[in-house]
Amino acid sequence: MKRSLWEKSGRYLLPVYFVGVLLYLLLPLLLVIPMSISETRYLKFPPQGFTLRWYEEFFASAGWIDATLRSLLIAAASAALATAIGTAAALALSRENSKAARAAGPVFLGPQVVPVIILALGTLLVFSRFGLYGSLWGVVLVHAVLALPFVTTTVSGALRQTGDTLARAARVLGAKPHEAFWHVTLPTIRPAVISAGVFAFFISFDELVIALFVMGQNETLPMRIWADMRHDLTPVVAAVATLLIVVTFVAVFMSDLIQRRAQRRAG
Repeated sequence: MKRSLWEKSGRYLLPVYFVGVLLYLLLPLLLVIPMSISETRYLKFPPQGFTLRWYEEFFASAGWIDATLRSLLIAAASAALATAIGTAAALALSRENSKAARAAGPVFLGPQVVPVIILALGTLLVFSRFGLYGSLWGVVLVHAVLALPFVTTTVSGALRQTGDTLARAARVLGAKPHEAFWHVTLPTIRPAVISAGVFAFFISFDELVIALFVMGQNETLPMRIWADMRHDLTPVVAAVATLLIVVTFVAVFMSDLIQRRAQRRAG
């Protein structure tokens, strides 16, 4: 009797819990988007009136546009670097069964485990020593290191699922290692590589702490948002956040679409 009562209550509690978590995650979005079209000069909910002034102010501001373009450049470069290195590392780890390979696996998860404030402090000390403070490409390298665990984990999972049977067959038929990778292995793991690249892009694009430590006057978009929230707190911040939400949803949707198409072709 007790078991049946627990099972019946669980059937209702699980959907309620799911809806509660979903609302908790979506609530900030439901608040930010309306505030971006409010006529007031400060963030207020519920919004008063309707205006697109804050979007116009964002696109008309050289400071906001420069910070956005700088963030896009850093994120694109770091995502490309992290995807290339992470894919190569995942490929090497999947083919090696030695103790050294098993020991090297957790090393790639280090940037994900170490607190970001510790990484930021260490980065500041290194950059100050070698004259890289405020360097754009120095931050690209650090952001690539931050994204490396996600790329390695994602691509390693895809390699475990696909196996290396086709690549071995290509090698037996005379293909060189790079040819087997380019024409056999890469097409099978391409959806995972693309998804890993998308995650790496947004990891860099949203990163704030390390940028605050080492970028100086070269503001990224998160730095600009942080500065505006500390001093002005105008609805421009909400407008920028809304644009980022839209871009993120589009990128995630496209990544999922690519994965689904690849699964249908494989099936």
